[in-house]
Amino acid sequence: MHSLPRGRSRRSLTGALWRLILLVALTWVAAGCVKTPVAEVHSVRVQSASPQGLGLTMVMRVNNLNDFDVKVRNINAGVVVANRYQLPPLQHNPDTWLGAHRWTFVQVPVLIPWNLVTPRLAATAGASVVPYRVKGVVDVTAVRMLGIAVNNYEFDEKASMSRIDLVMAAGRGVFTP
Repeated sequence: MHSLPRGRSRRSLTGALWRLILLVALTWVAAGCVKTPVAEVHSVRVQSASPQGLGLTMVMRVNNLNDFDVKVRNINAGVVVANRYQLPPLQHNPDTWLGAHRWTFVQVPVLIPWNLVTPRLAATAGASVVPYRVKGVVDVTAVRMLGIAVNNYEFDEKASMSRIDLVMAAGRGVFTP
């Protein structure tokens, strides 16, 4: 059985260990070792047509470049469709942990109200895709054990989705009782 050196208690060793871990983590953060996760729009698909509007699921592909896990807490963004139509603000709390050096897919629900669907479809008549831009910020927690919070990582992504998918979903919504 191992014994502690004289004058030392288990409690003081545990406290010293936690202070050392905290000091290393804070030094890491202060030295700029926390790398911004790379977020990009992977896909958008129509999920539903409800009385409120078209329900979409935007799938964001997030790459955690860090040597430690990072938790995505909040996503706050604006979505502009067809380069001119602003959707209602997007706020989502996925509470998803991203593994170190891994890509993770984060699903974000988006709603296009019915009064905004027709102008967007009209603006893209003759096109096979509807362009959109998602710009906002993500709040993350770095290091599971210590829970160091880092807020307002900015992202700005441009992408497009199939216009025919929107037309088909809009038709289902209009003709659904």
